[in-house]
Amino acid sequence: MSSDRMEHGKVTWMRSSQYKNDLAVYKSVRKPGHVYKFFRKRDREYCCCRCRELGKWRSIIIVNDAVIGRKNPEEDHHEECVPVDENAVKAQEVDRDMRQEVRSNGKRPREAYNEMLTTVAKKYKSSEEQVNANEAFIKAIYMA
Repeated sequence: MSSDRMEHGKVTWMRSSQYKNDLAVYKSVRKPGHVYKFFRKRDREYCCCRCRELGKWRSIIIVNDAVIGRKNPEEDHHEECVPVDENAVKAQEVDRDMRQEVRSNGKRPREAYNEMLTTVAKKYKSSEEQVNANEAFIKAIYMA
């Protein structure tokens, strides 16, 4: 790695809407409780999902789950690109995992939903996190 490139933080991963590719999720430092989602463009290059919808290609380089580059990943986005609420992304992740279970294992949707409720309790330790994840999940279902 050259001296002009710095590490800007770690990313986590979630399934894409087609369940084929993973999306990189970068926690915003400037706006706590919010995240940016990036899809894979090339080998190590990922582009902001929201910027793409708005017609701009803001890309970052990810190596070993770390964002590497000269610019901060929160700079140079489209002027209307704002980070997404972290709870909404967590709810989306739970929903996509549940749907994948239905597709891959042949579970009935009700079984997958009941199993999801038990895994939320394990995944999010505090009861506040559980409530936020469940509320965001319900909003995501009924607002879609």
